[in-house]
Amino acid sequence: MNTKQEKILKMSKFLDALMKIGAIFFITTIIANSVGIIMAPSLDLTRFTVGEILGNARFEGGVEEFRTIMLTGILSAVVMSAILFVASFIFKDMSRGTTPFTAKNANRLRVISLLLLALSIVIPPLKMLLTMIFFTSVRAYFSISVGQIIFAIMFFCLALIFEYGGELQRESDETL
Repeated sequence: MNTKQEKILKMSKFLDALMKIGAIFFITTIIANSVGIIMAPSLDLTRFTVGEILGNARFEGGVEEFRTIMLTGILSAVVMSAILFVASFIFKDMSRGTTPFTAKNANRLRVISLLLLALSIVIPPLKMLLTMIFFTSVRAYFSISVGQIIFAIMFFCLALIFEYGGELQRESDETL
């Protein structure tokens, strides 16, 4: 095995672990936010603005605003943990010495692109809708992130590149 392959294997193992740690962080965030939603009525939020608690000065208010922030955090954290887990599977396969140019990895990259698209287009209006339904006293709004849409398109293009790389590799293997 040459040094480039060894570097790829080592880096893939590292990135697999890093993606899983990141996903676990987001799962922990989901749990913490869920507990925050449940415990919010018993918290003494009169001493602080919610902005001071969460480090975001534009939110001021009581339990309803706090619950809204926690709920919207859960939605994003679910999607982010899914993205990181799917990415970890790509790096796990690569760390085993297999070629990255497989149909399975191309499909995984497509899933990541769809999750990023959902994070930028579907989740914001859903957050607003849930806020309007559950917390009627909170002013709800949403914004769509163009940067996330661009990343989704980039991952979709990477999926096409991986698919094409797999086809080239198959043709090369058949020629030998």
